[in-house]
Parts: sequence; C-alpha cells; structure tokens
Amino acid sequence: MFSPNKKKPNLHERMDQSKKESRPLTEEVKKRMWATVALTFILLFIYYGCIELGLAQAVMIAYFVVFTVVIVGYLIYNRAFVNKDVTADMLPQEWSEEKKQAFIEDNRIRAEKSRWVVVIIIPFAVVFMCEALYLFVWDGYLSELFKG
Repeated sequence: MFSPNKKKPNLHERMDQSKKESRPLTEEVKKRMWATVALTFILLFIYYGCIELGLAQAVMIAYFVVFTVVIVGYLIYNRAFVNKDVTADMLPQEWSEEKKQAFIEDNRIRAEKSRWVVVIIIPFAVVFMCEALYLFVWDGYLSELFKG
C-alpha cells in the first residue's frame, strides 16, 4: 500500500541491511563443494557419453529415477522441512520443555545428517538444466545462427 509519509531506505541502507556476516569456509564445506563439482562433471560425462552411444533414453530414465528417489527420500527424512525454524514457544503448550527441546534438536540433527545428500541432488539438477538448455535454447534458437 502506498504510504507517502513512510521513509524509504536509500541504496546504501538497503545494502547494509542485506549484508550478512560472511563466515570462512570450513574444510567440510570445501570438501562437499569439490565433491559436488566432481560429481557434476562425472554425471555430465556419463550422460553425454551415453547419448553418443545411442543410449539417451535409457540414461535419462535412469537419471530421472535416481534423482526422484533421492529427492523424495531427502524430503521424507527431513519431514519436508515443515519444522525447520520452529522455536519452543511455537510447540504445543501440553509438551514438557524436555520434549520441546528434544523435538527441536531432532530436527537440527536430521538436517545435519542429511546434508551430504545435497552433494547428489545438485549434480543431477545441473545435468537436467544442461539438457534443457541444449534442447530449448541451443536446438531451438541458437543452432540456426551457426549453420553455414
């Protein structure tokens, strides 16, 4: 709603508000990042290699099934992240403090234990995005520009 009396923050104030404290990358995060990059290249190599061998449909179905099972398993294990930022005062009043803390801690532990699954999810998503770009951008539009 339009409010003429409300002062809008200028660009510098908005940038200061949006800045978060950057934490240095831990060794675990670096390992996960490099594992994600390596797995992405491996999956892309296998995918495009299988396409050259005429196994495009089989590899696409296999990748899709693996990707779907991993995503669904990740969401089920983490209870669809419904309780991600729940605090003790959001939980039912009938629960004891110990039960509330155990519930919150269980959600945190689940998220930490399943963090490695993202190393599998991201590479599959990148493969599908690369294929979509190839099909809809390169094959659809750009290939006509480069025909001789």
